[in-house]
Amino acid sequence: MHYKYTKCRGGFYYKSIRLINEDTAVSSRQSYSNRQHSFRYSVFFPRFSILLILLLLTASSHILAAAKSKGQLQQQELTQLRQDISALKNKLKKQQNEKTQLEKEVQQAEQAIADNARQFFSTQQQITPLNNSLSELNKKLSQNSQNLIVQQQLLSGQLQASYAIGRQEYIKLLLNQQNPATISRIMTYYDYFNKARSQQIARVNSLLQNIINDKQQISLTTQTLQDKQYQLQQEKKSLQEKQAERNTLVTKLNQDIISKDKKLANLLKDKKNLTLLINKLKKALDDIPVLPTEKPFSKQRGKLYWPAKGKVKKLFNHWRSVGKVKWQGNIIRAIEGTPVHTISNGRIAYSDWLRGYGLITIIDHGDGYMSLYGHNQTLLKEEGDWVENNEIIATVGSSGGLKSVGLYFEIRHNGKPSNPSRWCKKQRR
Repeated sequence: MHYKYTKCRGGFYYKSIRLINEDTAVSSRQSYSNRQHSFRYSVFFPRFSILLILLLLTASSHILAAAKSKGQLQQQELTQLRQDISALKNKLKKQQNEKTQLEKEVQQAEQAIADNARQFFSTQQQITPLNNSLSELNKKLSQNSQNLIVQQQLLSGQLQASYAIGRQEYIKLLLNQQNPATISRIMTYYDYFNKARSQQIARVNSLLQNIINDKQQISLTTQTLQDKQYQLQQEKKSLQEKQAERNTLVTKLNQDIISKDKKLANLLKDKKNLTLLINKLKKALDDIPVLPTEKPFSKQRGKLYWPAKGKVKKLFNHWRSVGKVKWQGNIIRAIEGTPVHTISNGRIAYSDWLRGYGLITIIDHGDGYMSLYGHNQTLLKEEGDWVENNEIIATVGSSGGLKSVGLYFEIRHNGKPSNPSRWCKKQRR
């Protein structure tokens, strides 16, 4: 490299170094170019960022507005659905006004049982977490009591050690020592010992307070639990009384319907009403979008659980006792009050009393698929409610004038019955 004189403003010269290495020169020129580009970019980028942020804010406002509009639309659709179903139910009630006085009394009794059973179920659901909470509190109290014993033993050991050190006061221990190093060491040990003893006492006091709090909480939880159990007993007693009244009415009703011709006529009428209801529901639900699910219902054939724990009577497509009418579903024999679960995600399309099926829930699973749960003791969901797979929607009963307890279960596609045994293969435990 060598020096080069370059003229500057004012007639002065300054000495600069000229690079001999051409690669270095190229690199220098590139570095200068990069700096120019970096400068232009640094000027352009903030403007671009601001523009991008404004565009994102505008887009997000449109998205939020659209989501809000969609939410309002879904609520409007839900309201309209419930109005359509309500109108349909009123129409069915008018068609069923030919019910006898006994049938009306049975329906009223079963609906009263449903109200009582719903409260009974709710109280049962509250008792379970209370029992769990009480168990955890007792466990916590036991652990704190054991820890207290350990901490008390440690504190006792420290006090004994303190006694062993000497019966003289702190100042006397210092004055009795002649060596400054010994005095310093004793002071340090004494401070450590006092801190440890203070911490131990604090731990003991804390555990004592925790035990007091635990006992208070246990007392409150126990009282709440006892109140709920008493309430449950009263509700159970009331339920049993209503059930006895209903059973008396059902016996009279069955005595009133002795002939097979009358039974057959009722079965045919009930079947026709159910078909009409399902077709009307399908029409009403066609315009209501089904919420997205992980797997379409059609892909779950053979992988579903039965809706209730019990013995499945596979009656589908078998002739009923009066003849000329076939079963369109199966019966699951179970203990009264057994929870009824959904077999898949869906929306409650119908949840009310229907002659021949008692308290019945119908769920729309999309793509024309529906599941039906009849003869329930009580219903826990309303029309329009979205339910998840395995969610409890009812309890098993004998509504609809049945003598024995059992859940009637159907699956339909586009209104036509499908064999439930081909869909449900897993027993519920």
